[in-house]
Amino acid sequence: MNPETILKLVLLLGVVLLVVDIGVRARLQEPLLLLRRPALALRAMLAMYVALPAFVLALVWLLPLREGVGAVLLGFSVSPVLPPWAKKGAAVGGHADYVIGLQLLSTGLSLLVVPLMIAITYRLFGVATVLQPLAMELVLLVTVAIPLALGIGLARFYPNVAPRLGALADRLGSFLILIGAIALLIAHGQKIPGVIGQGTVIVTVVVIAFGLLVGGLLGGPDPGNRRALASATVCRHPAIALLLASGAFPQQEATVIGTVLLYLLTSLVLPIPYERWRR
Repeated sequence: MNPETILKLVLLLGVVLLVVDIGVRARLQEPLLLLRRPALALRAMLAMYVALPAFVLALVWLLPLREGVGAVLLGFSVSPVLPPWAKKGAAVGGHADYVIGLQLLSTGLSLLVVPLMIAITYRLFGVATVLQPLAMELVLLVTVAIPLALGIGLARFYPNVAPRLGALADRLGSFLILIGAIALLIAHGQKIPGVIGQGTVIVTVVVIAFGLLVGGLLGGPDPGNRRALASATVCRHPAIALLLASGAFPQQEATVIGTVLLYLLTSLVLPIPYERWRR
């Protein structure tokens, strides 16, 4: 087994463990806020899957970006929420049922939006992407659906031990994600400087800033939920963006990986001053 495969497995296991903990902490016996208030759910999905993708499409249409960069940004704009994001959503003040609702709703809706974005980019730019639908569904199944269901099942059928198992999964998953992220930067961090130039950094910052703004505006009356939606709008699943962009530009692997890493780093750093200001 080569080091690249080991790194992917470490990151995958870290994500799975964090989502198991999310499932343990979910209280699905109480109605989810987004199911009880459909208008709030509609506003959230408008921010994530209408406003942000339309904005990114306009930028890619107008700006002469490096080949592959636009595909990565478009891929992020229609990807579901990053699985471990729920912990961040709660940390910025989002209600637990709102955070879990965003996680589940965005995962389901992305299955519909991704094929639509593929069709739109082909019509507008003549760029086709080779994406097996089962590949995306498998990613979401392994990283979201199965571990979330496992955590919910543990909480329901083993309520006495589930909190301890969830806490253990959270600690171990966080450790694996940290180790995996450091190894990922060591292995591929040199690709980030290669994508700097031709407005890549600026457009990435602009996309994330717009996502924070529109998420904060459409998050509803609760300040914590507004911060949670702003965070969810920009914290998207990198594997889906990587699948879409590499399928469209297989010859630009270094650019695609560098842009994915640049987006992830920027989406971690840029929201910090925004969240402090909103508090």
